[in-house]
Amino acid sequence: MAMIERIRNQQTLLLTIIGLGMLGFLIPYDAVIAMIGSNPGSQAAGSVNGNEVSFLEYRTRVQERKTLFNYNNDKDAQNEVWADILTERLYGDNFDALSLKLTKEEFDDIRYGDYISPWVSRTFYGSNVTEEQKENWRQTFSAMYSDPNGKAQYAGYARVIEQKRMREKFDGLVRAGLAANTLEGKREFLRGQEKVDFRYVLKKYTAIPEGDVEVTDADAKAYYREHKGDAQYAQQAGRDIEYIRIPLAASFDDRKRSETLFEQLSADWAEAENDSAFLASNGLTAETSIFEIIGAAVDQESQAAKLEAASVGDVVGPYFEGESIRMDKVMSKDAVADSTVKCRHILLKTDDINDADQLAALEARADSLKRRLRAGDAFADLVNKHSEDPGSKATGGEYEFKRGRMVKPFEDFCFDNRVGKIGTAKTNYGLHLIEVLDQQWTADAITVQRVDRAVGISDETAKAAEETAMNFAIEYGDTESFRNAADTMGYAIVEARDVKSGAEAITGLQNGAEVVGWAYGADKGDVSNPFQIDGNYIIACLVNIKEEGEPPFENVEAAMRAGALKEKKAELYMELMQGSSLEDIAEKAGDQVNAAAGISLKTPSISGAGGAPEPDVVGAAFALPLNTLSDPIQGANGVWVISPTLRNEVEATGDFKSEVSGLNDRTYFRNLPISSGASVRLSNAIRDKADVEDFRQGS
Repeated sequence: MAMIERIRNQQTLLLTIIGLGMLGFLIPYDAVIAMIGSNPGSQAAGSVNGNEVSFLEYRTRVQERKTLFNYNNDKDAQNEVWADILTERLYGDNFDALSLKLTKEEFDDIRYGDYISPWVSRTFYGSNVTEEQKENWRQTFSAMYSDPNGKAQYAGYARVIEQKRMREKFDGLVRAGLAANTLEGKREFLRGQEKVDFRYVLKKYTAIPEGDVEVTDADAKAYYREHKGDAQYAQQAGRDIEYIRIPLAASFDDRKRSETLFEQLSADWAEAENDSAFLASNGLTAETSIFEIIGAAVDQESQAAKLEAASVGDVVGPYFEGESIRMDKVMSKDAVADSTVKCRHILLKTDDINDADQLAALEARADSLKRRLRAGDAFADLVNKHSEDPGSKATGGEYEFKRGRMVKPFEDFCFDNRVGKIGTAKTNYGLHLIEVLDQQWTADAITVQRVDRAVGISDETAKAAEETAMNFAIEYGDTESFRNAADTMGYAIVEARDVKSGAEAITGLQNGAEVVGWAYGADKGDVSNPFQIDGNYIIACLVNIKEEGEPPFENVEAAMRAGALKEKKAELYMELMQGSSLEDIAEKAGDQVNAAAGISLKTPSISGAGGAPEPDVVGAAFALPLNTLSDPIQGANGVWVISPTLRNEVEATGDFKSEVSGLNDRTYFRNLPISSGASVRLSNAIRDKADVEDFRQGS
């Protein structure tokens, strides 16, 4: 009765279930879910500044784009079309305002003239433009334009090329406007060259016991009100999702049916005179592969003992491997070449292995270790104490490898010396003390023909899993009951935090786009209908919604308490650290007087003062008269009182080209081309300021 009452209370879901039940007579469940989609009420692919982008426009353009260009997958085509739509909506007015046009002459030039557009170069020429390729494309476009059937295709290419070129022009203008000038170069020069020395007393926040101050709820909330708009606390849009998996897996009866069938097939295969004919007549050809299992790889097989005991022509199986059922026919057994060596070593490093004195010192250490081995010390113990190869310490210095896997001097020693030999080899890594443990020149190889079939899931099993998933989604439709039921029924809850719009994967779910799409259309506390993904029914619960902008207090409470605590400590010691001299202040603060030398505004970090830069402290050191005492300064790492003692005089002359170049590379362009550097950051900045919503997941 509880389930019935819950359905009555959820009329929308009730109508959905009735609809699914009626459609179930005609259409499989997963097809129904696919038709509904993750956001059934929306006919928009997204919106830009409140203006919808219709699914019809979006899908039409994706289909057209796929006829023009080759993509690795549909998602690449979809994402490029979506990016182009955003460019049109977000940049179109700027193109018009700047009177950006593409003339017929320029259109021809950027395709196969003296200046090839960077996008055209990458897309049409693979970034390798030659005169021969230019002529080929000229003829190709000419043929398209001349053919009535090809004109539509030509027009499609023209639209894309024009838009990409307009964006290149706009990005070029932005880049030109971003470039640093001489005045900025001069300022950068002075920031790096002007230096200051000062004496100081610092009381680090970490050195102040938390018991010395008290942070109340009111303090934390007051700090939140004052700092919630700070950039460091800015909240990015995200969703916190929890989900469970209800496996769509073969039942015991399903596995038993597969086993019975394969037992008969196995017996028949062992008697078959023609393997290919047998496999073809039983529909097994597509599920069959032939491969060779060599040496140690045999031991990794679950049926290793049976494969080793079997004769050529025997069939091993059937047996289950995960969700598959297998049978193997032994085709041949041979000994094959398999040059493998096993050794253990101790690596001794030095600064320069080619320095005669340093090498002699290493050889002396190696001789000492050899004497200890002869005296009975365990090799593994010496590895643990002396080897400088972290990659082999856990295995007692052991390696097993084939020819061509190690550096040559190391490899040659292991292959060219007898088993038991202990000696040294010099490589670029250092000096190796090596013991040869084993050498193998041949190995047993078993060639098998394997039939591997996924265990079939019966209609009864599939329907039972579907009903279980649907009942769970209906019965437990809020966060608390979702969690309680999952715990009671033994379903592991997977947490996916801060999921971004448009994400393809979430924690533990590689193909999670449908779940993400649902989450961005759901309300906090909603539980989803089941999604059939990767052999499971996924039922998700939206436990938290984070919108872009100022965060709510509960999302940053810990950070706000930490900030309030730091502020309280600062207040306490700014009042305490008053005095007529640094020595007097140091005594009050329970600390000492220290000195900093050669500090610049460009790198305002003080050695030994903590990890964070101290721009306020360094700025005060440049501003104060020499040998005067500052007021207490609330810094990033603690409370400071400083007294500047020396500032250098710097004459700033010249054109400051290196500083201008450095600013451009580091701050504006970061040594990246406009297409992947400043352009990307510009796009991100514009999108961050615009109202862009993407509803495409699961479409």
